[in-house]
Amino acid sequence: MSNDTNIDASVDSTIQSCLNIQAPQSFFLFAGAGSGKTRSLIEALKTIKEKDGSNLKLNGKQIAIITYTTAARDEINRRLDFDYAFSVSTIHSFIWDLIQGYNVDIKKWLSTNLQAECQELQTEITKSRQGTKTRAEKEKSLESKQKRIGNLANIKKFIYSPTGDNRSRDSLNHSEVIKIGAYFLEHKPLMQEILINKYPIVLIDESQDTNKHLMEALLGVQSKYSSRFGMGLFGDTMQRIYSDGKIDLGRNLPADWKTPVKKMNYRSPKRVIQLINKIRAAVDNNEQQPRNDASEGYVRMFIANSNSGDKFSVENSMRSKMAAATQDSLWLDAKNVKTLILEHHMAAKRMNFLKCLIQFIRLMNTKLDCVTAHFLF
Repeated sequence: MSNDTNIDASVDSTIQSCLNIQAPQSFFLFAGAGSGKTRSLIEALKTIKEKDGSNLKLNGKQIAIITYTTAARDEINRRLDFDYAFSVSTIHSFIWDLIQGYNVDIKKWLSTNLQAECQELQTEITKSRQGTKTRAEKEKSLESKQKRIGNLANIKKFIYSPTGDNRSRDSLNHSEVIKIGAYFLEHKPLMQEILINKYPIVLIDESQDTNKHLMEALLGVQSKYSSRFGMGLFGDTMQRIYSDGKIDLGRNLPADWKTPVKKMNYRSPKRVIQLINKIRAAVDNNEQQPRNDASEGYVRMFIANSNSGDKFSVENSMRSKMAAATQDSLWLDAKNVKTLILEHHMAAKRMNFLKCLIQFIRLMNTKLDCVTAHFLF
């Protein structure tokens, strides 16, 4: 165990050296939980601001920082004093800024894609049994897509809101924006030039959750224009939330990519870090180290029968046992305990809006098609 809490200082230096506007160097930074990834990112960007901020603005260029959430976007913007040299956005906002206005190309892609989806649905309908709910849903979906194809000729301009429901005839949905962006970046040299001329460096936070097709398209652009366009990927594949991310991200990277690793976990107690290292030992060789002044911490795993009755009673029992093990009475107050909730139904029950949720779903079933209602649930 290292006593050096500055063990990752060289990593920050490596990142800062990569962010050279004249000769960008691409990198993948492994950054596990509690590693101070955001701090490293901000410090690197501040270095760019001091060295090249004025030149970026004069030439109409920006460093793009793609974040996972709007909260992260707002925090990074605040810490950078909302400087115009940086464009901080979520992935959907970033891609929409690239593709919006190319309405003829979008319409052509959308027509081709919708026709392919219709053919696939028609095949599935033919194979399904008459009178089933599944077949009825597919037939309704097919009818909706065919109607949309018929309306394409009347659309002059497509619209999209990264935070909206995008239900109007001329709007694109979230998935379509990502797919169109990936296709344009892969197949349209003009879009590639627009990207690298506007953003000589693109940094992607939580890159393990970026759609794999979009990530592959961006990597393709970087490979083609490596002397003019650099990428910085921050992430940890073990922290992937969504299944559509690039599974092998961080492996088989080009030889000229840097691969710094942050080893220090500044957040967690020693026993928690030991558990993290054991869990991922079968996956990769990345291990974290605790601060030399970190507490030992407590780790307990409780296994309960799924038919044991009231989950709240089970959890109360667990909290009582944790209070005894840690000699910490705060465990006895549920308000002082953080709980990870993985089920929508359980979240509604815990937060006392289950009845409202059920009424909302019933309302949606009367207003929307069943596929949409099930998705909302």
